[in-house]
Amino acid sequence: MNDTKIINTNFPLATDNRPAIVMESVIKSISFMKFLKQSAIALLRTNKYKIKSIKKEGYYIIIFLQNDSQLVQATELLRKISGVSYIFIGATKTLEYDTLSKSVLTIANKLLMDGEKYLIKIETSKLPEPKDGDFIYYKHDLDFFIQTELSSKAKGLVSVQDENQADKILYILIGNNIAFVSLLVLKGADRTPFNFLHDDVVCPLYDDCSMLSLIQVLDSGYRPLPVFFFRDRLQLIKQIRKFNDIIKNYPIDSLTFYLFSMKDIKRSSIRPINEAYKEGGRSKNKGSQVQHLVYEQVIIKILINSNFNSLFVSFPFAPYIHPNWFIQKNIKLFHISKKMLFTPLLFNFPPSVFKEKLTKLFDINYAINQSTVFRNYLIESEPKDFAKAEDKYANSISHLNSNKKFSLNIRKNDILDILDTI
Repeated sequence: MNDTKIINTNFPLATDNRPAIVMESVIKSISFMKFLKQSAIALLRTNKYKIKSIKKEGYYIIIFLQNDSQLVQATELLRKISGVSYIFIGATKTLEYDTLSKSVLTIANKLLMDGEKYLIKIETSKLPEPKDGDFIYYKHDLDFFIQTELSSKAKGLVSVQDENQADKILYILIGNNIAFVSLLVLKGADRTPFNFLHDDVVCPLYDDCSMLSLIQVLDSGYRPLPVFFFRDRLQLIKQIRKFNDIIKNYPIDSLTFYLFSMKDIKRSSIRPINEAYKEGGRSKNKGSQVQHLVYEQVIIKILINSNFNSLFVSFPFAPYIHPNWFIQKNIKLFHISKKMLFTPLLFNFPPSVFKEKLTKLFDINYAINQSTVFRNYLIESEPKDFAKAEDKYANSISHLNSNKKFSLNIRKNDILDILDTI
């Protein structure tokens, strides 16, 4: 993208308090700063925000908009870009110490309410960042002055060093020519940026766990290639709605995905017959668990045999949901197939955290399958008739290796419109 032909990359040097959007990068590299700048331009353009100027300064992106009334909305939008540590709306100030210190104090007195905890964050955009000398003294003097003046006010303000304890953050960026004093500070999305790694990953979507795996793929910097597996139309509608709630939080415009119908046309039982499951009154629960494993095994078979435009596959294995034999068996199958299995993306989630993430992820109108989140026991070894049950179910599915492929602009089109073609 050559943005210099369209957008002014020079700052307005007048320090007239005109606000700007300031983005701090998590990844401190020139290549990533270019990526971050391009992402910001693309996102603002897509949402019809007019940029007056945008420039990289050190590991910061500074943006002035044509319309200052759009700053808050634009900042909320830009904070969704991954790889941003902080993003704030900052008033431009002169670098002269007396003027800057008084301006900072005026802003702080307006922003901070009685009894609030606050954090002062003073940084520089200059590279390399100075470790000693003028800036260090400047920073310490400014910090000391602000805290001394604020503590003298009868407002009960408390200075803290931990950002997690702060009610508000006062961010001061010392730039090359001007300073930026925050009016509104937001924590950014410090995960790996979407599609930063420029690889597609096949993401099977069939239950709540697989939706959480999709988020892990997105947050790890990959572009998903979603594959929906569904038994009926109602299940597909629920899956698409959940998917749409997730994907709208990422800067994705166009997307390709596949639909696989898992309808059992012969209405045959997919539960293996094993006398061991009838012991101890657990036959129903164990049978249901085996049934789900057979269902997943058939999905894996489809993923391995299908010719998707990616060799990477993310399958949501979790050791407290899937038995060890099931995980090991399928890791070997993927290895033989020459496809690369992305696992264990969910291994670091204990059941309680897993449930918490799912609860936060989905709207309260969506019911979370508790059996997906918690398993009181796992089947210790592969049932002797597991493969037979897998083949029986696979053979009962019409056109096992056929699928429907869709490509659409998810910002302009309603993804549910694909239901008209099913």
